[in-house]
Parts: sequence; structure tokens; C-alpha cells
Amino acid sequence: MADIDILSIQPHEVSRDLCGYTVLLYGAPKTGKTTIASQFPQSLLLAFEVGYLAIPGIMAQPIQKWSDFKKVLRQLNTDEAHRQFKNIIVDTADIAYDLCEKFICSQQDVATIGDIPYGKGYKLAAKEFDEALRAIPQMGYGLVMISHSEDKVFVDEVGKEYNQIVPTLDKRPRLIVDRMSDIIGYAHPVQDDDGTTHTTLYMRGTPRFVAGSRFRFTPPAIEFTYQNLVDAIGEAIDKEAQVHNGKFITDNRTTAYEIKETPNFDILMAEFNELVSKIMEATGGQFGTTWAPRINDIVSKHLGPGKKVAEMQRGQVEQLDLILTDLKEAVGQGL
Repeated sequence: MADIDILSIQPHEVSRDLCGYTVLLYGAPKTGKTTIASQFPQSLLLAFEVGYLAIPGIMAQPIQKWSDFKKVLRQLNTDEAHRQFKNIIVDTADIAYDLCEKFICSQQDVATIGDIPYGKGYKLAAKEFDEALRAIPQMGYGLVMISHSEDKVFVDEVGKEYNQIVPTLDKRPRLIVDRMSDIIGYAHPVQDDDGTTHTTLYMRGTPRFVAGSRFRFTPPAIEFTYQNLVDAIGEAIDKEAQVHNGKFITDNRTTAYEIKETPNFDILMAEFNELVSKIMEATGGQFGTTWAPRINDIVSKHLGPGKKVAEMQRGQVEQLDLILTDLKEAVGQGL
């Protein structure tokens, strides 16, 4: 297990490769969202709705229950999956959240999420949804989420009503998705003068619709094709590179997170017990008056007064990791 070392951090390089980013595409039905998402390299479609039957060659896994999604996440965290896939598509994020709520309702044995007292159900569902979605980029995959659009009435700070086109996601999951997304694109069909129709992807928000990008030189809109999206982000990054004299830009794929092995409770517990045994051997009869109080202080800091490491549950793996880290630091300062 790798320890955190902030002194070894190197300046982040922005990648021209879209495979490291999180993208939300939303818009009216039949505007090409799923088709274009499927053109992201080595993509796996998690089909919460069956909208892929007319897309040749797509790699799709139907998802009917939240537990199906959780099983997929476990399989994605393997070397074999990383060799086969680079991008994960969630279509649609709306249905994904609905299944997440049903999962929480079943877990809590209630009919609706509002039946859980004090708003706790909404918090549980949001936490479950957030952790599951974030697991995908945390494992090193690009993430493309799809939603539909609606023209919704809002009220501003002075009480005046206005309309804005937004994703159909409920406000709670939408806050999660918006926060995660590097690019939010609104796909809208536009009729040309000759009567033909093409789809425009709007990438800069206006009072009329929601859109946006973390890349400050992203154009307001493009014709909605995968290559145009790649080109638009690439050009935005090149303009950013000019500001920084060509530094901190790469063609290599990057991800927002370093992929780390999940701490194993049994391994950490064995390591803790072994370290305590070594301390006892090194200090002999002085252990009870020197190291035992120090270890108790470390354990109390992370578990609370009177708690013991031997009584820890598997769900407390993070606390055990911190206890072991503190104990190693104390040993490093001298027995």
C-alpha cells in the first residue's frame, strides 16, 4: 500500500486525450448522445435504458438493478477490465439514480425514499450515488454520463420566474453530476435554411440553457460529432498551452486520480500486531509504562476513548490505516 507523500508531487499536465475526463451530454431524444458517446475509445456502455440497439459494434452491458451496477464496478477494478476498456458510459444518469433510490428503499425496508425519517433517505441515496459514480474516474476510466433535457421554470432571488433548459436529473443527483463533470454539453437540433437539421452541442452556458467546461478556451458551440468535440477541447488546451509557454500539456492520457490498491483490513491488522510485538520485544519490561500509553493515545484519537484495536470491525479499515500510520511515525521517532 502506497503512503501519501506530498513532497513527491509533480506539476499536473493537462491531457489532450479525452479518455481521462468526465463528460455530461444531455439533450432531446434522438440527438446522437449515445451514438457519439460510443465513439469514445474502448468504451463500455452501461445501459440503464435500452437505447443502443441501432448502434453497430457497441459494447453494452444492460443494467436493470443497482446491484448490477455495483457488480460491474467490482469487475472494472481489475487489470483485465483496464486492458479492454478506457471509457465508461452511463445511459442514463437519471435512471441510474432512480435505481439507486430503490436500492436504498429496499435496504431500509420502506416504500419510498421520503418514508425514511428526517430526510435521511435522500442523504443515503445521494451518498451511495456519489460514491458509485466517483469510483469510475477513481479507477482511472473516462466517464461519459447521458441525460435528457427539459425546459424548467425557476424563480430568481427577487422572485421573478424564468425558464432554463436543464438536464432531467433531479436536483440532488444533478448537483453530484455537475460537480464531477469537466464538460457539460447540451445537444440541440438546429434547422438550417434549406430545411435540413443538424445537432449543435452547446458548451458554454447562457441564461437559456445549462452548459460549461473546465477548459476556459472552449468554444460556445460545435456541430455535434465526436471528432469535433475532440478538436474543440484540443484547440482549447493548445490555447491554454500558449499562456503557459507550452508547459504542463501532454498528449498522454491522464486521470484525475492515482489508482491505488484498497487497504486490506486483515493485512493492516496483522501489520499492526506485528509492529506492537516488535515494540514489546525492544522495550521489554518498560513497555507498560512507555509505549502502552502512547499506543492507547493513538487508538483513542481515531476510535474514541476506551476503544481497542482488537475490537475493530472491517468497516473501520480507514481508521486502522491511520492508527498504523501514526504508530509507524512514533516508532520512527525512536523506541
